[in-house]
Amino acid sequence: MVVYSGNSYRREILPWNFAKTNEEFVRITNGLRAIGGTTNTKKALEVALELMQQRNRSIATLVLVVTDGRSAVDPKEPAQHLQRELNTWVFAAATGEPEKVDRRELLDITGNINHIVMHSGRELATDITRRLLREAQERCRPTTTTTTTTTTTTPPITGCEIDLVLVIDFSTTTDPIYQMYKNMATRLVEALKIGPRFTQVAVVTFATVGRTRVKFNLRKYEKKEDIINAINGLKSTGGTTALGEGIKAGLTQTDEKEGARPGIATRVMVVFTDGWSNKGPDPRQMAKEALQQQFELYSVAIKERFPNSVTVNNQTLQDVAQDGAHFYDERTYNYLIDRIRQRNLPCMNMP
Repeated sequence: MVVYSGNSYRREILPWNFAKTNEEFVRITNGLRAIGGTTNTKKALEVALELMQQRNRSIATLVLVVTDGRSAVDPKEPAQHLQRELNTWVFAAATGEPEKVDRRELLDITGNINHIVMHSGRELATDITRRLLREAQERCRPTTTTTTTTTTTTPPITGCEIDLVLVIDFSTTTDPIYQMYKNMATRLVEALKIGPRFTQVAVVTFATVGRTRVKFNLRKYEKKEDIINAINGLKSTGGTTALGEGIKAGLTQTDEKEGARPGIATRVMVVFTDGWSNKGPDPRQMAKEALQQQFELYSVAIKERFPNSVTVNNQTLQDVAQDGAHFYDERTYNYLIDRIRQRNLPCMNMP
């Protein structure tokens, strides 16, 4: 949810899954307060486009813009981008006196006159929403193809698919704590629903450029126990630190040959490191490429001091992460687990 006004006024951005129940959504929404000022719907839609890049694109998405249509800046360009998003429907809703609403701008926002809902059109909005839900359900049903000799059933898309890439720093600078990275990685795997229809996991370890390896790809393991055993069996290689090379190796997991599920699975990359890099490609540039490949990008550091350990490089850790909210340490790591696990929750009881 994006709550906005004009250029010089603050915006409130509530991330995906900010409300876990209908009651919580109502409580949070009722607690919102007017910001005041002019109206810049264009900027709000640009923020919405950024949020859309973080979603699971296989799930039907409804964008509802509540406004009177009187933006000081023309919102047509970002609105058209939203309208072209896969599996996305854009609606605009206006309350109050209809004669004071700029319907032309609402049409620019939605691209469809039937997607404009006035205060008196709530029943129409309900009917349209029901139809969209029925269409989404149809898309999620199994499909069966029959020939004269065989019948093949395609598993339905669960909506819980994650392609998870764990990039772990095994350089000498992390020698006292690389075991903690392994433990954190296994804790994350333990919390997820593992399988070809749910979360698939790949692991990359890096030290110097020549010692960066994809230890196993997304296709390798289908059972949680096998992934955990493989992570526990990893050994430190030592050497200098090529953080950018580790992220670069993780990008190979966008290939279907490696087990990637483009257009279906949410791509997530978690980088465990102290943030220091002295070899290989620029980690900031590699992080930008990961974001361009539609990865949600997290960095994780151990800030507790150990004998022979180094102080973490906070600047690089923040640069590598998608943003400040995607940078975690051992004290906040459980929040990262909960955040990623949200996508698997609806499928936890599936066989």
